Amino acid sequence: MSQQNVETVRRLLEHWKRGDWSGGRELVADDCEVVFSTSWFPDAGAYSVGREALRAWLSFTEAWEEIEVGVEQVTDMGEQVVALVRLRGRGRASGANVDAKVGGIFTLRDGRIVRYELTDRQDALEAAGRDE
Repeated sequence: MSQQNVETVRRLLEHWKRGDWSGGRELVADDCEVVFSTSWFPDAGAYSVGREALRAWLSFTEAWEEIEVGVEQVTDMGEQVVALVRLRGRGRASGANVDAKVGGIFTLRDGRIVRYELTDRQDALEAAGRDE
């Protein structure tokens, strides 16, 4: 099941890399909890999957003139999968270039994502039991 979990997360991240933020819905459980970390996201908090979580994510992405999601590593941790991701972009208002290392901690059950937390790199590494 662990390799299947990794592939499920990779498939979701592929949608995000293409800017298809609502894609991959079939990979996510109907009662999935989405957590945006206070360390990185302006609308931090826990959301139910669906419109509420998508609205918070779109609020974040709309602040960028351009944004690119690069997946650096996806690690199997049993029921969890940890993804190390790099966000590159330019702020819409500031014009500032950003190159940030962030992470995602995905919890899966029965082949579907039941919780995911988008957080800073250090939290993701700790969840994976390692340092950078």
